[in-house]
Amino acid sequence: MFTLSFTCAHLNDLFSQELAETQHSGEETADNHRYHWEDELEVQDVLAVNITKDGAYSLRGALGSGTEFSYEIGGVTLISIALLAGKEVQFAISNQLLNSIKQTNDADRQHILVELKDNEPFINPIPGVYIANHDVPNELLTHAPD
Repeated sequence: MFTLSFTCAHLNDLFSQELAETQHSGEETADNHRYHWEDELEVQDVLAVNITKDGAYSLRGALGSGTEFSYEIGGVTLISIALLAGKEVQFAISNQLLNSIKQTNDADRQHILVELKDNEPFINPIPGVYIANHDVPNELLTHAPD
């Protein structure tokens, strides 16, 4: 059993590693930052983590009217997390958003860093789920606020 730290970071295409190295000892600065933002989530009592590179995610929820919906979103990387309590947690990222996935492991902790491309628009309907705009079902777009 271990703890999983999940970080999703939105890359800044304007970041210059060369500038950071030559003028700031390799460090980022306020006007030269590697990421626009980072989401960090932690999951405890993890038994196993499985990464599927070309999976499908079931996007479920309810509209403002209370009508429930469920849509399969294909072409996603799924990070499935089996928990001690017999439950499963899933994180999902549209493949076209992905720049990289990096994993590190310690004895009692695993870290997954997902870097998202800077130039792909997306939605983040719940923590840990990042769906490219063009993967959002048209039926849901008709219910989006103006």
